[in-house]
Amino acid sequence: MLKWRGSFASKASRAGDERNEEGETMTQPRKMSEILQEMSERLLQNPTAAHSSEAAHVALMFANIAWNETVGLVHARKGYRSAWEHIEASNPEMWNEFKSNDVDAMIDELVLFKKQQYPDDQRRILTCGIPDGNIRVEWMKPVAAGVDSQWEMQLYGLVRTGEREQAIQFLQKTRRMSRKDAEKKVRTVAVELGIG
Repeated sequence: MLKWRGSFASKASRAGDERNEEGETMTQPRKMSEILQEMSERLLQNPTAAHSSEAAHVALMFANIAWNETVGLVHARKGYRSAWEHIEASNPEMWNEFKSNDVDAMIDELVLFKKQQYPDDQRRILTCGIPDGNIRVEWMKPVAAGVDSQWEMQLYGLVRTGEREQAIQFLQKTRRMSRKDAEKKVRTVAVELGIG
């Protein structure tokens, strides 16, 4: 059984305020791991109880999907279906830990929650998981004007998962870059992700 460190309410710590160059107070966004834990717990019958690893991972996956849908990454449900079905196959009883087993309804609930609670937060989730019982989230800044978010997430995802050759080919195919330019772009993305 997996238990996140306490309930969200007892664990959360809000980021402090800091000042910009003009001396105005700027509130830092909350940690994505805290937000995703909060969203995940909304799906569980008893959020503060210990949960199976499968239920915790699936709840987090649904929070990830919902978040990314609200920032324009709309195909996540279909893309992740095989993942949660694989997890479900190893522990079909995990659904007993959820308030519902209607996947689309649960994700829709989280989409609405995100839109109501965090409407201006447009960060995009690249990866998330629960290594060693702690939620870890890697996110990207909001998409820049004129950039195709789906395209950018695919590129960053390929680089993040170590598929650099595929990332180079992706750039050559979608942006008609030379191999040299594509390799340079992949190196830049890797550095930006802290794996360069």
